[in-house]
Amino acid sequence: WLGYEPSAVIVDRYLYISENGGMFFCIDLDTMQLVWSQDTRDDSNSTPVFEWNGVDGGYIYTAPSLHWTNSGGTGYICIYKLDAKTGEIVWEKRFDCHTVDGVSGGVQSTPLLGKPGTQLEGLILYTIARCPSAWDGKLVALDTKTGEIVWEKAMDYYTWSSPVAVYDAAGTAYIILCDSVGNMSLLDNKGTTLSTLALGSNIEASPAVFENTLVVGTRGGLVCGIKIK
Repeated sequence: WLGYEPSAVIVDRYLYISENGGMFFCIDLDTMQLVWSQDTRDDSNSTPVFEWNGVDGGYIYTAPSLHWTNSGGTGYICIYKLDAKTGEIVWEKRFDCHTVDGVSGGVQSTPLLGKPGTQLEGLILYTIARCPSAWDGKLVALDTKTGEIVWEKAMDYYTWSSPVAVYDAAGTAYIILCDSVGNMSLLDNKGTTLSTLALGSNIEASPAVFENTLVVGTRGGLVCGIKIK
């Protein structure tokens, strides 16, 4: 049960990675020595995201699933903002969630960090599975400075797919969100659903976007190419 499932993030000579036992590590790739570690409580499947802080240093966003720490199928996870230099927790935001038959709830996806100069600037977006109940989920937009919820969207079905943003030339933001029953939704920058497309089965993969085309795979064995109008 121990090992690494998320992808690593490398910035300069430092590698940042979380693991199944609940620890987050920063490793110096020049020396292969541990720089710091931080306890994030539970099993991580979510790839962390790095945010630059000016010209020196930055921050790491990370969150675990609900696995080891669940009690009778319930528990909580936290979304963390860490200081990339020291590993210290800048803020943490708690969410209650569920695990069903060993299939973890909590965060299974990579977060979406809003792009500067757009409507999502200053926000970090996370999907939380099996929250608040065992079969639904939510999309939350947190203030990157404080960790407070700016807005949230209730989802009828949970998701493991990562939210993806697309932007027009003026910085108008749209969010692509896929769920566990095969719905792909186009949202505005506040989480309001503009359009939904049914792809037939669970979408665990994260969409890849190039210009006005996105591609995503489903558990039903389809690879779908979709135009955004």
